[in-house]
Amino acid sequence: MKEGCRMVVLDIDPHCQVAERCQELSSKEQLWEEGRPALLVGDAIPLAIDILESSDVDLLVPAIPGHAAGKLVMAWGKGRMSPRGSMALYDELDERLSGYGKVDLDPLSGTIIATLNTSSDLCPLDCTQGDICPRTGHPREMDLCEVLREVLGRLSFKSMVIRPARIGIYGGITRKDLMALMELMRRTQIGDVVAIATSCSCHAILNTFKVC
Repeated sequence: MKEGCRMVVLDIDPHCQVAERCQELSSKEQLWEEGRPALLVGDAIPLAIDILESSDVDLLVPAIPGHAAGKLVMAWGKGRMSPRGSMALYDELDERLSGYGKVDLDPLSGTIIATLNTSSDLCPLDCTQGDICPRTGHPREMDLCEVLREVLGRLSFKSMVIRPARIGIYGGITRKDLMALMELMRRTQIGDVVAIATSCSCHAILNTFKVC
């Protein structure tokens, strides 16, 4: 707010952690008025879609990093997007990351989770994503975000890899990426396979969908 930013908090809980610092609004028409950050109460994903389609939003900062892009795609798809696992994509990533990282696939949702951190030590939340890994102290051997773009580029999917902008310990989706995601959704046709990934240098969450 001190830098002239207008902030809107979307939360299903009217008593969420930041509620006392916000002005609760009854409608989105009041969103960009001067004053305290605004609070809209309700399901965050439908509310976010509504705001994105009616306002110029510079940055979306999800509370659950990585999963927001897939949830936005499901909401924008309005029932057309069926979550599917892709063994072809899993196998390509597993081969590409052999000796560098690991890949897991959730058999229920088809979500792929990839990481370059194969140790039991957690990555620091304040990692700058620089050339030197703060956990190992050594230069990074590969960039997972670029690996995903390379692998997806070889498959006949409509795809997008989102590299979040760092906001403290959180990752934000920029306006440029939000607009690109909306455009990708507009270009989908029945039968298409769509792959959406959110990735930093070392960790990624990837969802695939069949357009019905």
